[in-house]
Amino acid sequence: MRLFVRLSLLGLVALVAVGFLLSSNQSSPQPLVKVSVQAGQCQESGISVVVDFGISKSNQTTEKCVKNYQGNSWNLLETAGFEVLGTEKYPTAFVCRINQVPDSQTERCISTPGTANGSWAYFIADPETNSWVYSSYGAANHVAVCGSAEGWRFLASDEDLKTQPSVKPMTTSCEK
Repeated sequence: MRLFVRLSLLGLVALVAVGFLLSSNQSSPQPLVKVSVQAGQCQESGISVVVDFGISKSNQTTEKCVKNYQGNSWNLLETAGFEVLGTEKYPTAFVCRINQVPDSQTERCISTPGTANGSWAYFIADPETNSWVYSSYGAANHVAVCGSAEGWRFLASDEDLKTQPSVKPMTTSCEK
């Protein structure tokens, strides 16, 4: 009886191994699509990213096109080449600083910054009107979509929260 059980187990193991080898040989690996970043907003497909540093004289408005990206808008901003810092309390939920604006002497980024030292506003383009709309989502909770445009504007303490980025958004079609 023991011999029968052992032979049955060995046969089962061999059957599983053969099945694994056959299934791994039949499926061809899917090609990985590489994310690319180009200067300027997207002309054809991709996600346009605009960062307007507002009154900050040390930085100009920057426009990028990110192609083949999938993920949230916080990571999109980083993928586009911007240095993003959250707060100590909300490290990946509240954008406190982009490319060192505001600097660490102006804003320590402990908790949600108030407007006294300026703050970042986040916008998503309306594809029908090609205009900016203040986002009701945080960047970490918003899924970036091919063909869309996303914008950031650093607002001085006396600017309206909905002061838009200074350049118009460009949306595209990503249909294949």
